[in-house]
Amino acid sequence: MNVLRNKAFTRIWLGNAISELGGSFGTFCNSLLIFTLTSSAMALGSMWLLYFLPSLVLQLFIGPYIDRWSRKWIMVIALWSRGFLFALLFLLFITDMLQVWHIYAVQLAVGLITPLYVPANQAILPSIIRKEQLATANGYVDGTNRLMMFIAPVTAGVVIEYIGIQSTMLFVWTFLVVSGFLLLPIHENRVHHPVRSTWLQQFTEGLQYFFKQKIIVWLGVFLAFVQFGVGVTMVINLPYITNELNGNTAEYGFFMAGFPLGYVLGSILVGKIKKGTRRQIMLGALTTGGATFIILGFSTSYLLAVITEVMGGIAMAVFNVQNLTLCQKLVPKHLMGKVFSVRLLIIRGAMPLGVLLGSVGSTLWGIRPLYILIGGIICIAALLGMLLPNFAFLDQPKLEKESSIS
Repeated sequence: MNVLRNKAFTRIWLGNAISELGGSFGTFCNSLLIFTLTSSAMALGSMWLLYFLPSLVLQLFIGPYIDRWSRKWIMVIALWSRGFLFALLFLLFITDMLQVWHIYAVQLAVGLITPLYVPANQAILPSIIRKEQLATANGYVDGTNRLMMFIAPVTAGVVIEYIGIQSTMLFVWTFLVVSGFLLLPIHENRVHHPVRSTWLQQFTEGLQYFFKQKIIVWLGVFLAFVQFGVGVTMVINLPYITNELNGNTAEYGFFMAGFPLGYVLGSILVGKIKKGTRRQIMLGALTTGGATFIILGFSTSYLLAVITEVMGGIAMAVFNVQNLTLCQKLVPKHLMGKVFSVRLLIIRGAMPLGVLLGSVGSTLWGIRPLYILIGGIICIAALLGMLLPNFAFLDQPKLEKESSIS
């Protein structure tokens, strides 16, 4: 059966696409507003720290409740809450009352909502999709999300350049509200928990299962290196284009669209790659992704920078889609929320460190050395994982406990 014939999946797929488009619009607007108001990479970094730090705290506690509550309603409420926040920001802007702290407050609130939405979104798929269809479903969802991330900065950059930022902010509210309504008819197959255990017992259960699975742990570690690099680029991408390459708002939009465009192409290609072991494919792609950061550090051409971002997106798609699919196959359905929250906590914990490095390092050393540094870190980590015999377990033909998943 074609996964697109599953109506519940189709609604989640479309809802994710629209909400990702709205969220990307919102991120673009907030980053541009902060940098325009302050002209400071440090202020831009502070905005992202306000997003990530409270997010990590909530991530620590929310996992057990995602397995207990309706994942559909967690997603719907999270989407509508984000829509309300951006509507408030829009009203402040059009009434000339917007201040920097308002943007910080919205980022803080969105950071508290994201740990609800992301693990619920990842955990709901195995409850409506057969195991053998997960890789295809993840490819559709992840690839489409990145397509929206490609469309958003291009569209937002052009709209802001020629029409104004208020129109873009209005789109954010509309998309988030519509995506929530799309999810309402979904019927999820929930796992009932007749015995209620304490939060600590449930969190410990997810933590113990996570660290018992060596594949999940190390894939999380490798992904944490990527998220560290992403944290740095959140701070330095805008000054890189506007200051280092002398670009305008529209050109920044096209640059930001390069990575998600590549990610879409990579999501299409990931199922067609048959040669090589799992370790060679995944960590080879990760090495390639790290190398693109190094190229950006030396590039003086805007066109080369955009092409490099596209190549980076292709490489990271190959790594990320397989990473997520392996985890979904390995984790039992009744532990999805707990284990994915632990996984996200570790992965997302690397991003504030990257944001901090980007904020401080861009002032001390400059933009280009930071690209070279993070690219080198990712390449070294991936090459060690690909070459050292200690990581041979990534090539094992059958995943541990996979047969117990139904």
